[in-house]
Amino acid sequence: MLITLIEKPRELIAGLLIIALGAGFFLSSQNLAFGTAIRMGPGYFPTILSALLVLLGIGITLLALRHPSDGAAFGKVAWRAVVLVLGSTLLFGLTLRGLGLAPTVVIVVLLAASASQYVRLRTALPLAICLAAFCCLVFIKGLGVPLPLTGPWLAVEFWWPATSTHSQ
Repeated sequence: MLITLIEKPRELIAGLLIIALGAGFFLSSQNLAFGTAIRMGPGYFPTILSALLVLLGIGITLLALRHPSDGAAFGKVAWRAVVLVLGSTLLFGLTLRGLGLAPTVVIVVLLAASASQYVRLRTALPLAICLAAFCCLVFIKGLGVPLPLTGPWLAVEFWWPATSTHSQ
């Protein structure tokens, strides 16, 4: 089998997967208006990002073919880290509108940081707060993306609606 002849099959497979993802996103963004650098259309950012993703995948693939192996082809999978990182991405999509951008970014960064055995809460919490502030400044204030800073799930009225008494 060809994979056994390659010295770094894990890096090769990762590079090819990144190329495939980038190419797929590139193709799917082609039916969106591209625009210019000054007046970006909805297809501008996905096209540029997917092209960079393809270039990154090419670089990883070439490095996998070039350098000699430094260990086992496939090691132990860190399932806890995989679940936490993928779960934080899923959580972001599910809670963004309900919690708002700032709390969601803080929670997601803390959850993803807990995937590493080297990150502690005292280093992850300031990072999460600064990243949330940065995202709010860039996306809400700078770009005008219509996202709530804090969402309706954080309002008392959402959980305990005021009961109105109707006199008859």
